[in-house]
Amino acid sequence: MQQSLNWARTKFDKERIRLASTKLDVAFVVDTTGSMKDDIQAVKDSLFEIVDHVTRRTEGLEIRFGIVSYRDHPPQDRTYVTKVFDFSEKIKQVHKQISDLRPSEGGDTPEAVADGLFDARTRLSWERDAYKVLLLVGDAPPHGKRYNSIGDDYFPEGCPKGHDPIQEVRQLRSDFGSTVFIFVCGCNPLVEESFRKIASSVEDGKYYSLLEAHQLPEAILQILEGVSDLIEADRKVLAFYELNDGTFDMGEAASALSMELRALKTSLSRLLELGRIARWPKGRPLSASQMGLTVELGEVPNNIVAGKAFNYSIRVKNPSSTIVSIRVIASLITSEGVSEVTNELHDIGSRADKKLELKLVPMTDTKGKASLRIEVFYGSRSIATEIYTTRIY
Repeated sequence: MQQSLNWARTKFDKERIRLASTKLDVAFVVDTTGSMKDDIQAVKDSLFEIVDHVTRRTEGLEIRFGIVSYRDHPPQDRTYVTKVFDFSEKIKQVHKQISDLRPSEGGDTPEAVADGLFDARTRLSWERDAYKVLLLVGDAPPHGKRYNSIGDDYFPEGCPKGHDPIQEVRQLRSDFGSTVFIFVCGCNPLVEESFRKIASSVEDGKYYSLLEAHQLPEAILQILEGVSDLIEADRKVLAFYELNDGTFDMGEAASALSMELRALKTSLSRLLELGRIARWPKGRPLSASQMGLTVELGEVPNNIVAGKAFNYSIRVKNPSSTIVSIRVIASLITSEGVSEVTNELHDIGSRADKKLELKLVPMTDTKGKASLRIEVFYGSRSIATEIYTTRIY
């Protein structure tokens, strides 16, 4: 069993999973009152570096940034309460939007944090099939006694529009499930208690305490690197899922992927929410011997022509009352390395004696001696393997 698992593991480690480009939406919800001037400048100066670094680490990543800047309600600030710049993949435009942020002086100490989060949830065009990061950055607490005990809070009962920061992040998580990641950066010890409350109100929400402006880009990079690592882990889970046709034992899968069982289940939940898999995995099927499943491999010609199809037959007997799926993988081995010839899924009906007729096309420029490996999998288990010696013309 372990040998077949190792073969399967090597298979999807060597072959990058065939996915549509992975999407990542990143929303900055940022305080633009006067005290945030240095922090906004630091993000502006480092944005290109942050984006380039993350996209290099995550192959095929389509990343969009959106910005919601917030200040305060009048009469404390008469410029604006919030401004929204919707998601864009044009990083120069995003850079310009951040560059154009002009911090104001503000009025009382607390700010319109709740309004910024509300607009991020309701006015940004989040993609359902994207990973989603909400990053709150500020140095003043939200309005209301629930979030601060400051004497100069002009709105001690909370946001005058009735929004609540904790309710907003919880609703965003409710809307999109585990595809949403909440990160909160406090740029002043004054906000630590309130911002920690917001971060901890959702599962896996994280708070970062920052004391100097130069720490903010480093924190953002660390956050996005963590998400890119998670995306790569999800890709491996998806590869395992597809290789085993969505039928496997959870513990066995976690071991093969070197993951904790909880992390595996969370990854599968994300893949479901992202629409990458259609259903939760089925449990491990009965073994081939328990079902009486047998496979007879055919013959490979002594001489085959590069680029020209040849016939290969496999006989499969399934005496059970259950339809089973098998996967046939053929690999050509030459002096130049290994290349895949076919990777096919076949359903075998109940109480069937079926002959599969495969058309194999060896695509190679290397002539001379070669080997062809044929392996048949039932779930994650190899149930038949043969290596044929042949010659390529």
